[in-house]
Amino acid sequence: MQPLSRTDRVIAPFLEGWYLNDDGTVTYSFGYLNVNDEVVEIPIGEANLIEPAEFSGMQPTVFLPGRRRGVFTVTVPASMREDDVWWTITNPNGQVTKVPGRASWDAYRLDWRPRPHGTVPPEVSFEGGQEPLGPGRGPAGVLADETVTTKVGAPTMLSVVVKEVSVRAADETDPRLLAGPAPLRVVWIALQAPVGARVEFSRHESTPVVEPGERESFRSDGPSCYSAVPCADLPEDQIVVVPSGEGTVRVVATFSEPGEYLIHAQVDNWGLPDSGFTDQCCFTNGYQRVTVEPS
Repeated sequence: MQPLSRTDRVIAPFLEGWYLNDDGTVTYSFGYLNVNDEVVEIPIGEANLIEPAEFSGMQPTVFLPGRRRGVFTVTVPASMREDDVWWTITNPNGQVTKVPGRASWDAYRLDWRPRPHGTVPPEVSFEGGQEPLGPGRGPAGVLADETVTTKVGAPTMLSVVVKEVSVRAADETDPRLLAGPAPLRVVWIALQAPVGARVEFSRHESTPVVEPGERESFRSDGPSCYSAVPCADLPEDQIVVVPSGEGTVRVVATFSEPGEYLIHAQVDNWGLPDSGFTDQCCFTNGYQRVTVEPS
């Protein structure tokens, strides 16, 4: 009858929905719920696997508390549209949770169409080039071509290029949409890391300090900085506001242990009246691999 510890509760994978792409491929968007009060780490392998195995590799190993939507995707060829893609997690307490990516559920079908006011996912790219993951927008996003190499304890600059590309109707009247490109927000986290490793983010000198009220310009009654976590619950330096809606966003990361990391930059325009994470719009995921060598 003893209560469970704060890290002995379940992590459950979720299928957010699926997209039928123009080329006939299918993209499954996955997220998760971590009901623990703390971060839980589950390396990719028997306890954290995607099947068929050829689609494994982008799922998180660092599970933050709370509900996380659209953190990675799997895109399968048209010939596999009828086949399930399973994400299975064996929790530290031994409980197994799993979910299929399944295109036969019409209720889970998502679309790339602009939202009612014309909002679409922001454009995300990397200065050294990028590989589209499926359509290369929205939850699928892009993976930087170049891997950043650094050393333990060395402050390391990471950057991503962002652009708000929504097109408004000529008769648009909402004042929030008439002043030019909408502001964007970039939230940096470690999606994958060696067990026990930590990544600390700090503000790059090129990044303006967030002025009072700028965060609040993103509505606070629904979507939040990173999925279900309010802005105030994340360290200030992990969140960069881009008032102009376009530019190169930089952050400084410091890694505690050698190994391979995958850094996730989620770019959203959730300050708009027709944009929100609950319908998988409008945000785009950018991923940067980092190799950390001993100091």
